[in-house]
Amino acid sequence: MSNGLAEATEARQLANLLVDQEHRRVKDRDRARRNVARAIGASPGTIENLQRNRLKRIAGWLRDALRARVIRELEAEIARLQHELAVHKQTGVDPRGDEATAVRADLSAILTVLGRDR
Repeated sequence: MSNGLAEATEARQLANLLVDQEHRRVKDRDRARRNVARAIGASPGTIENLQRNRLKRIAGWLRDALRARVIRELEAEIARLQHELAVHKQTGVDPRGDEATAVRADLSAILTVLGRDR
């Protein structure tokens, strides 16, 4: 796979990931696309064309903005999971219980994706 094709594929996957995640939150795909576009400084049409594989070239800034946004989303999820673990500790939840184990597993998976595993 050529480098340009790999970068375009990565950008498309990142855009799909962000739009899908936002769609789960707002329940409207067009609004989700607009929200993602606004967050990264692109037009909704650019995001839609990227998702539908209609762009001939992917600008470096766009790919970088998508990548940075995904990293910010993952870091926010890390903070949420760490807070959830802290609440579990404060409320006396068994650290070996299913709930606490699931939170630690999610946290570990995200840290591995980011290359920041302990």
